Amino acid sequence: MFSNLIRIQATLVYAIVALVVALFVVYLGFMTRYYVLFFDGTFEMFEYYKQLQVFNKEAFNIALLFIVMAALVYVFGLSNYRPGLASLAVAVGTTVFVTMRSLALLNVIPLYKRGYLALDFAELDDYTPTTFAFDAASLIHYLLIGSFVLLTLVAIVSFIQRIREGHPLIRKFQ
Repeated sequence: MFSNLIRIQATLVYAIVALVVALFVVYLGFMTRYYVLFFDGTFEMFEYYKQLQVFNKEAFNIALLFIVMAALVYVFGLSNYRPGLASLAVAVGTTVFVTMRSLALLNVIPLYKRGYLALDFAELDDYTPTTFAFDAASLIHYLLIGSFVLLTLVAIVSFIQRIREGHPLIRKFQ
């Protein structure tokens, strides 16, 4: 059971790192598909593009913070060891932080998506509207929330086992 929990924990940590990197890449290239709205679009499209830039800047900054959170989870050894008190606190804290920030973005993404779909693209030649960036960002946020919650639950179970075996609350690093 011990090694299975560690394997599950490690898999979740690596999944979180991969998801955070994917989210970073999505937000890094988020505006690429929509630059046509700025250059070739109507005034309404230009105004929407400016609003979308504000959203993208905030979302990108959040993705950078998520990278720091994933690094903390990795550095505190949740991919290799049963957590001590500090590692458990990091798991719970990062889960709460990522969940709160993700939910804030998940409340806004559909509004921007609807605003995008409400635009009249008839003026733009050879432009196919796509909501891939919105959909990908939403999906990754949901997957991140789920992965962090699962990691925290597994870490709690592993921590409880650690305590039952008589190990100290605070794990010593070699």
